This record gives sequence, structure tokens and C-alpha cells, in this order.
Amino acid sequence: MQERRKAQTRFGRVWVESIEAEAAVLAEHREERRYRRMLALTDGVLGRLEQRNLTGQVELDDVILRDLGRTLAMLPPEARRRFPTVTTVQEALDGIFDVQEVILLVLQRMLHWDRLLTGPWDMSDDESFARRTA
Repeated sequence: MQERRKAQTRFGRVWVESIEAEAAVLAEHREERRYRRMLALTDGVLGRLEQRNLTGQVELDDVILRDLGRTLAMLPPEARRRFPTVTTVQEALDGIFDVQEVILLVLQRMLHWDRLLTGPWDMSDDESFARRTA
């Protein structure tokens, strides 16, 4: 009887741990998607700013100011703080790049890009390259 309870308890613990692990993975994926959306939002504003810059527009118009405000409102405080007070298209471009740096650093940590970016060109000898590509 005692052995049966231990087995059930062990099974119960494993079951709970597996559910907790699954919940943690789902939370990670949700957070990753959130940061990818933020990056896409800033890319959109960046594209509109670049179009204005290419046409020679110097001052920010009401449309882009509204877009900037909406985009910044959806960002986490640490990214929002990186965006300076701006009056020109070029300042806004620079500010969005600063904001994206924060977002990309978080994504880099989430996705372990440091491991993904190391390629065969980083290998010191042919044998380790062969093992990696096999």
C-alpha cells in the first residue's frame, strides 16, 4: 500500500512538473511573439520615416507623430525611454533605431542568437566543421 502511494505521488509530481514546464514554454513563446510584434511595429514606422527622409522632408508631420505615439505606447518602458524628444525626421529615425536595439537585445537573449550566429566560418579546424555539418 505504501509503495502504491509513493508511485502515485511520484507520478503526480511528474505530471505537475510537466504541466508547469509546458506553461513556461507557452509563456516564453507568447513573450517572444510580443517582442516580434513590437519589432514589426517599429519597422513599419521606420519605413514611413525613411520614405519621408528620401523625399527630403525634414520636419515631422502630424501623421507620423501620431504613428510614433501609437507605436511608442505599445512598447515596454525600457524601450520607450530610449526614444528621445524629436523634431526632425532624422532624429526620429535615430530614435527608432535606439528603440529597436532594446527590442533586439531582448529577442537575442530569448532566441540565443549568439549560438545561432556562429557558423562554420567560426570553426578553427576542418574536423570540427565536418562534425557540425554531418
